[in-house]
Amino acid sequence: MKVRLVLAALLLTACSAPVEAGPRPFAPTPSPVRWITESGIARLASGPSMTLGNVAEVVAVSHDGHRVAYIDGTTGQYAALDLRTGQVRQLTARPAGRVNEPHLAISGDGAYFAASPADIAETTVTTFDTGETRVVKQLCRVYGVSASGVLGTRDCEGDSDLRWVAPGKKPRVFEYLDRNDDPSLSPDGAFISVNGFTLVDFTTGETVRNFPIPATQQWLDAGHLLARTGNGYYAADIRTGSLTKLAVDAPPHETVLIGRWRP
Repeated sequence: MKVRLVLAALLLTACSAPVEAGPRPFAPTPSPVRWITESGIARLASGPSMTLGNVAEVVAVSHDGHRVAYIDGTTGQYAALDLRTGQVRQLTARPAGRVNEPHLAISGDGAYFAASPADIAETTVTTFDTGETRVVKQLCRVYGVSASGVLGTRDCEGDSDLRWVAPGKKPRVFEYLDRNDDPSLSPDGAFISVNGFTLVDFTTGETVRNFPIPATQQWLDAGHLLARTGNGYYAADIRTGSLTKLAVDAPPHETVLIGRWRP
């Protein structure tokens, strides 16, 4: 299945020339990818239309909007694509399997990808620029990654505890948190959002604030979570709890993956 990336509806109708198969790079912008629906349609802030070949499902977008993680339509494995250069990195050696829960995370700077095939407690961390990989044993369902470690659960099933695994160090277990809390590491690694909109300090493991906001697991940037109501999508400020309406024209019931949000 091919996933077509479009600048906007007007550009789509205006382009009559055939599009070559396979990824075609385009000039980088501050935030080329604004959001992607599960159906695979991405809205671009700027840049030409683009066809991604051999993509079965788009899974995530980096916060800078320049890299996309997806499931390869032929191998069924996780892979990543740099939209600026067309470079592809394979992220796992095994098929991704079921993806109804997170098994892939991208670091806040877009440099690191962590992925684990469903039902296999083994996570591969890939440095995109160099292609260097390392395998983390006994870690499944990935919820965040950075240069220093990976946030995930020990087991793939059950109420498995949430833990941070860093090379050469004993895993750090976050007490009272597990996969059922819908955890998500902030782009700067300072907080973990759980259960809709509870913020946990990453350093101390303590709850720092709760907000009655219908937020999701998705971080727009280090200071905002994606929130959604019946009236559309909002940027939820983690410091004040205030909501800012986003110019996203997708129906509120659709799942949206967003690159960097800019007010």
